[in-house]
Amino acid sequence: MSSVNASTGYSHFHLHLGRNPRMLPPLTPESVHNTCEDFPADMKKALESIMSLKTDIADAHDALMATKVGQAHSANTHRGQEPSFAIDNLVYLSTAHRQREYLNGNNKHVAK
Repeated sequence: MSSVNASTGYSHFHLHLGRNPRMLPPLTPESVHNTCEDFPADMKKALESIMSLKTDIADAHDALMATKVGQAHSANTHRGQEPSFAIDNLVYLSTAHRQREYLNGNNKHVAK
């Protein structure tokens, strides 16, 4: 659940909560006290945490966009040439689903 995403470099929890969750919940009173100290207590620390979270989200967004560009480039290198059509060329037009689309478009249509 807290695994790091390969594309973003952050875990899902880190991007939404600003920190990674603990694997085991605190079981002793002093560990509960230490956990309470980990959370920001005053407004300045809270604002710093929010800004840090915003920066992490922006970094993850940039990483996803870079991955998307890389995937598009990789996909485009394997694309074939676009077909070129000229006037009076004969082409095959598939009309397998046209009757259903025609009938669903208007109630006054009749299939022939």
